[in-house]
Amino acid sequence: MSYPMVPLSSVARVNPRGWTIPPEDDERLSFIPMASVEEVSGRLDPSFVRPWLEVKKGYTKFEEGDVLVAKITPSMENGKAALATGLFEGRGVGSTEFHVLRPSEDLDARYLLHFVLQTSTRRSARAQMRGVAGQLRVPPEFFRDLEIPLPLIDKQRQIVAEIETQFARLDDAVASLKRARVRLKRYRASVLKAACEGRLVPTEAELARQEGRDYEPASVLLERIKAEREAAPAKGRGKAKTASVPDASDLPELPEGWAWTTIADIA
Repeated sequence: MSYPMVPLSSVARVNPRGWTIPPEDDERLSFIPMASVEEVSGRLDPSFVRPWLEVKKGYTKFEEGDVLVAKITPSMENGKAALATGLFEGRGVGSTEFHVLRPSEDLDARYLLHFVLQTSTRRSARAQMRGVAGQLRVPPEFFRDLEIPLPLIDKQRQIVAEIETQFARLDDAVASLKRARVRLKRYRASVLKAACEGRLVPTEAELARQEGRDYEPASVLLERIKAEREAAPAKGRGKAKTASVPDASDLPELPEGWAWTTIADIA
């Protein structure tokens, strides 16, 4: 289904002026630096509060229900945009690197937020940036002229509800994947532990008993390796290496037929 396309400036104010009645100097309001806006999620942290006297100059002003969009690179490309919600007393100030979009009653703020967050919109904004390298910014004209599909307000809210349902499912799937990775890491560690403790597969001693045969325990193997190394000088292979005896007093008990040694004694 297609919807009529309209310029954003016909259904939203771009960078509206400050409030008709400014706050008192000691009145507090939310302070939103760029770092308080998440990438892509559309969320921000409104918990920082400052008195109006400290922030009345040099900051962008906005109010509850506005949409904040980063104008500067790379914040804009990274999806720094959010719905201004949960503001202290309904008003806030923030970075001058925000564009403020104030939707009319014909445009749902969350619908607008999802529209500006989509990759195609950010790509178009990137193409319209102005300035020098490292200081490129999206001009306000981009948002004023931006064409946005405009279904009826009830349909906008239905679309938003479906988007957020799908995003919630995606978040659940990501969380499940993270939990699975943690479980896999723990399982891998437990498998390695079981293998090193002789509990993963039957030991040679257990198999020998089941089959009614003898086997060579590790202690005998180590003695044979030691004897072969001691005989090495006689065959012109240099000075024999002296086998070390590891202190196993603090080491765990090994399965029958196993023995503690050092890598140097067998490598």
